[in-house]
Amino acid sequence: MAGNLKHAIVAMILLATAGCATSPASRLGATVDRQHQADQAYVQGNLAGALSGYQSLTHAMPQNADFWFRLGNIYARLDRPDEAVDAYQHTLGIEPGHAKAWHNLGIIRLREAEAAFARSASAAAGIDDGLQKESADKARDIAALRSTAKPDDAAAASDNPPPPRGTGADGAESKP
Repeated sequence: MAGNLKHAIVAMILLATAGCATSPASRLGATVDRQHQADQAYVQGNLAGALSGYQSLTHAMPQNADFWFRLGNIYARLDRPDEAVDAYQHTLGIEPGHAKAWHNLGIIRLREAEAAFARSASAAAGIDDGLQKESADKARDIAALRSTAKPDDAAAASDNPPPPRGTGADGAESKP
């Protein structure tokens, strides 16, 4: 009887440890597969697939700064600046020295500032000529600042968001 009890205990221990030993490995394998799929979707321009993949990855591995950074890039490409900012700030919370996240956060903020000044110029039209001119000038200055990036700057790296889309300070459509 003591032998049967001993075998039962050993069997339970083996079953318990076997489940623990394979579970992390299978989860790691699934995460690696998910990352590969998300990377491929991103490279191929399948932003919906990449978004889903990186959302899943940031949920599975919330302390991985690179996953949050890539998620921010996807949001930026989808013209979802608030979510891009949140993702970049999350990246910086994990890795405060993440230069590309700082750079991309700056680009998003410049886009937002340019759009705000352009809207201010439009709203002030015919009401406050001084404010309209000042806002239009600031929007143009910001647009000029954003266009000064050189090809070897971090802005040219493939991990960064694309140039802005939408209406510029002069009302013309910006090119992606």
